[in-house]
Amino acid sequence: MTQPPRTTESINPNYGAIREIMHQIRDRLTVPDRAKLAVGLVGHLATLMNPRQLAKLMRQLREEAERVQDVPPRRQRADVERKVEDRLLGGKDRA
Repeated sequence: MTQPPRTTESINPNYGAIREIMHQIRDRLTVPDRAKLAVGLVGHLATLMNPRQLAKLMRQLREEAERVQDVPPRRQRADVERKVEDRLLGGKDRA
């Protein structure tokens, strides 16, 4: 008997459930607790990813953070971004 291929991605994402969870997080957690939750989730995701996927995730997170801030961090202190990327990627070439 053959089994269907396993995948971690849903064919039809349940956006309603995701939205409900996001609203609960916003309503029930303080900002510092939300930050801790976010770091924990990113850390958990990182354990399931290869280096290229992780680099892509970090780029997407940086872009989203810049999008929602009044002054993007890149304009505040460009040297900080470079240092963070070097630490995350271990000095490897940025993809």
